[in-house]
Amino acid sequence: MRANQPTKRFARRAFLGGSAAVIGLPFLASLAPRTARAQLAGTPVRHIYIFLPNGLDMATFRPTTTGANYVTPPMLLPLEPHKNDFSVITGLENASGWPDGPGDHAAGTSAFMSCAHAFKSETTIRSGISADQVAAQALGDQTRLPSLQLGIEGGLGSGNCDNGYSCTYARNISWANPSTPLPKITNPAQAFNQLFEGFDPAASAADIARRQLYEASVLDHSIGQVASLSSKLGQSDRIKLDQYLSGVRQLERRLTGFAPALQCAPGQPPAAGSEASFPTHVQAMNDLMVLALSCDATRYISLMFGNASSSRTFQFLGINGGHHDISHHRNNPINIAQLELIGRWEMEQLAYLLARLKEAPDRAEGETLLDNSAIFVSSDVSDGSRHNHDDLPVILAGRAGGAFTPGRHINYPENNLGKERLANLFVSMLNAAGVAGATLGDSTGPLVDL
Repeated sequence: MRANQPTKRFARRAFLGGSAAVIGLPFLASLAPRTARAQLAGTPVRHIYIFLPNGLDMATFRPTTTGANYVTPPMLLPLEPHKNDFSVITGLENASGWPDGPGDHAAGTSAFMSCAHAFKSETTIRSGISADQVAAQALGDQTRLPSLQLGIEGGLGSGNCDNGYSCTYARNISWANPSTPLPKITNPAQAFNQLFEGFDPAASAADIARRQLYEASVLDHSIGQVASLSSKLGQSDRIKLDQYLSGVRQLERRLTGFAPALQCAPGQPPAAGSEASFPTHVQAMNDLMVLALSCDATRYISLMFGNASSSRTFQFLGINGGHHDISHHRNNPINIAQLELIGRWEMEQLAYLLARLKEAPDRAEGETLLDNSAIFVSSDVSDGSRHNHDDLPVILAGRAGGAFTPGRHINYPENNLGKERLANLFVSMLNAAGVAGATLGDSTGPLVDL
């Protein structure tokens, strides 16, 4: 452990240190004082928010029946092995996503987690704080990083990206306050550095460059400490430590030299040659999220699969057209079939993430990260042709420490107060994380029956 780390952090988490790297470790019960082990019941609830651009094909996403015994629709078949770990939620509206005139994608993206109406302008930015930042500002001081923002597509925040809406709205879903979006990290290697090399305040850029030049792992600087620590652990914790460090090393090797060509002009697809790396890129981000939660580097993460109106082509799926153009399907059966194929691939990536979270043990015996997490997945619009912000496609995975009961299709019908609000789902997630009395955007209270 490093002497320059705050004492209060040692009570929660152990670290390994070395030149140009500090490695957070998963919770190891063997290191906790006996008087502290009774506190394990207070395992934290983590949040992951995943943004899928351009909406989904609702006909193949929405189950035809509700409850626990719903028939899995075609798009969700990749998630069938995890059916008891997530719920499909329909009928929710994000009314703040409706734009002032044209601009549904940018307005819907900025409201994705804030449920706040974006001021239409290229220069004057005004939206609202996002759900992840409500949690981060309330509880983020318990971890080294209050939150982590990740993405697949880059691009600058200036300019007009959607009918008069600033590119800031189109490329950010995390907002610290109404005028401050939090930029995302798009390079997995940079995100890895944020979790490790960037943690050591004594490490200079030259230190990190030297380590990378000699292809040294962040773990190479802590071999002696690993051996010493392992000798103090019980058998289950030794296995847990070995599995965790092996995962760190494997991911680090995969990310060496990772530099996808992801910067693109507004409305333009990524640079040629980047398509082949897209599946690898998404998987790396999934692995990084699991790693960040495992070592308690942060508890609140957002991931954008693409920017608003993403024009990415899915050539590895045999689809040559741009995603945004295809989403304007106009009931063309070819476009609809391609949308289903894209959506099914996106569900495959979610299935991979859920499997990884289920494999990762948490603090209490027999619990996993998935048990104590809430994963929200949706889009800026529902149907790409209609550009509607009601009946959004929503998946809510994880049990949030027992607050949620997954494994169902839950439909919220319109009532005498109107359509059920998406913001109320976020309030439920925040309450489950321990943010009592939370409000967000146009919320009216927690969503019932989750």
